[in-house]
Amino acid sequence: MATGRKNRRDEIVAATVRLVSRQGVSGASIRQIASEAGVTEGALYRHFESKDDLCQQAYRQIVADMAEEKEQILKSVAPLSARLREWIRLSYAYFDRYPEAFTYVVLTPYDFAESDIASRQGRLLTAMLADANRAGLLPDIDPALALSHFTGLMLNVPRLINDHVLPAPASQYADAVASAVWAVLGVT
Repeated sequence: MATGRKNRRDEIVAATVRLVSRQGVSGASIRQIASEAGVTEGALYRHFESKDDLCQQAYRQIVADMAEEKEQILKSVAPLSARLREWIRLSYAYFDRYPEAFTYVVLTPYDFAESDIASRQGRLLTAMLADANRAGLLPDIDPALALSHFTGLMLNVPRLINDHVLPAPASQYADAVASAVWAVLGVT
């Protein structure tokens, strides 16, 4: 999430991200969000219809920011191992810059009914893995299972940093995680 001069709406979104990343969606009330943003509940409702609307708009904004650079990886002709490493590197660089936003989007469970926003990065990565499978760069593995393996390995580093088990920054683990991903997926 780029920073700069913020308006009330941006302040409310930033407060939501901070609170939800620490307390979860159900743990962050509208009253707490308004207080954290320095606005009244009425002011919050002038910008957002509901807490769900606010959470979805914050989520959508962060996902768009995170996915922008990753979309370029799909267009790359680099070897699969390099593209997977770049995905991990970009993910960890984003976490290092915006840990609350990353946590909000990637590590916080949501129940967005029929929402496309929850799966944008997953679709991008699944497409890359499916293309690699068709090109014979991966063993015959269901792309959904490959996605599960990849995300499980990649997301544990930010989770462990948030839990104070591993020291930050996440970027220092990109090569080790990429090697683990290659081994698990059978990337050559």
